[in-house]
Amino acid sequence: MTKMQFQVQLNKKKLHLTATQLVFYKQSKVLEATDKNSNYYYLIFYKNNFINGAKRNQIKINSHVHQAFKNGIRYLGEHPITRTLIKKQKSFHLISFNQLYKSIQKKYTTLETALIFSYFDSFIKLESTHKLFRQTFYEYRRNGQHFAAYKLLNCYSLAYPNNKFAHDMLHNLQFQTYKPIYQNMTTLYEKDPIYFEASFESFKGNQTFLKLLFQLYREQNRLLDELAVRSELLQLHDSEENNSTVIFLLENFSLDDQLLILQQLKQHAAIREKSMQLLLSTGKANDFVHFLFKTDFQPTPEQMDAIITRFEQADSDVLSSHYQLSKTRLLTLCSFDARILDKLVTPFVTAFFNHYSLHDILDWTEAFRKANFHLPIEQKLRKMQTMTEDPDQQFALGELYVHFQQLEKSIDCFKWEMEMHPNNPKPVSYLSKIYNQLGQQEEATAYQQLFLQMNR
Repeated sequence: MTKMQFQVQLNKKKLHLTATQLVFYKQSKVLEATDKNSNYYYLIFYKNNFINGAKRNQIKINSHVHQAFKNGIRYLGEHPITRTLIKKQKSFHLISFNQLYKSIQKKYTTLETALIFSYFDSFIKLESTHKLFRQTFYEYRRNGQHFAAYKLLNCYSLAYPNNKFAHDMLHNLQFQTYKPIYQNMTTLYEKDPIYFEASFESFKGNQTFLKLLFQLYREQNRLLDELAVRSELLQLHDSEENNSTVIFLLENFSLDDQLLILQQLKQHAAIREKSMQLLLSTGKANDFVHFLFKTDFQPTPEQMDAIITRFEQADSDVLSSHYQLSKTRLLTLCSFDARILDKLVTPFVTAFFNHYSLHDILDWTEAFRKANFHLPIEQKLRKMQTMTEDPDQQFALGELYVHFQQLEKSIDCFKWEMEMHPNNPKPVSYLSKIYNQLGQQEEATAYQQLFLQMNR
């Protein structure tokens, strides 16, 4: 994957940054990036929206950014999800924190303003964050907004679990009537979605909670969040619903990005099937070969022709890298059908000639003999073995090398045949065609002229 680079504006200067990693954590996302001098920048999002960023080479322990990287869902900077988030932003302007406070107030509720400001506690004085939470609490209480004050306290307590003020006020008698709301998941979702979402770590195994969480993401158009959470859950255990929804959500990505994301997930049946379909549709032969040998996915008979074609299109280095494993894997892929097995084996034998001796290739075919398959291609290999030291069989050996696309090796055979039978035009014709195929036009033309002279 190529590195994701983007621009930010800081003090009227444009900086070129490279994304290193992205973390999803509660309602926030934290994007880490570096500049050409290896300085670190942290860009913070609230839900889908970029809020602000700061240049820092050290992060405060237990700050929001620190907790995000410790407990959040993490992606590399070049990951398709990271790239998608960056591309969705119109611009990245880094502003002062005084400007930030005024900007947040215009767009978000008072409670959200305090919450968002706490995300930057690694870059500002911690007391400023605590002061804002307390001021917001007192403002709500003065205005008679007791439930808003209680929600604020819960939010404060989530951000700073050891804060004595938040802890004491949450246990104040005037707020106890609101406690039942937080004991019912559906009511909590309706009344305090911020606290509800922040409870993910505690309830990620609860299906009722997850259903409501995904409903929240859909309502807020946070499809990247849903994809991140569902993908995270799939790493823990298989789920037909998560499999199918992840596949559905990936339709917003390019085919290449879909493949990258799927290949990083645990290969559950539905994921493997989707990966298989995408690889066949994109024509990425090398990736397809690696996929088949990394998984135990069993294709359908209808897919076999396409699989054989991908094997034929793959690089010889890729096929040869699976020399050992391919012996047993090809047997399972063909479902012990001799006709299909011979077609599957052929591209591998052709590739092996570039990396292994004829003796090694025959050893490789022994697995098929032991399974009671006597393949036509094996007979050709054995015939080649007997011809190698026989001067009278060099022409036939050369033809077999051509069959296996070993053109350089076939040249020696046909030249030997010319010396043995100088009046035979057949090896001359072969040499003309082979040199033409190799792009050596001067030699091809010379042999073509010689062939014409011999046939006058």
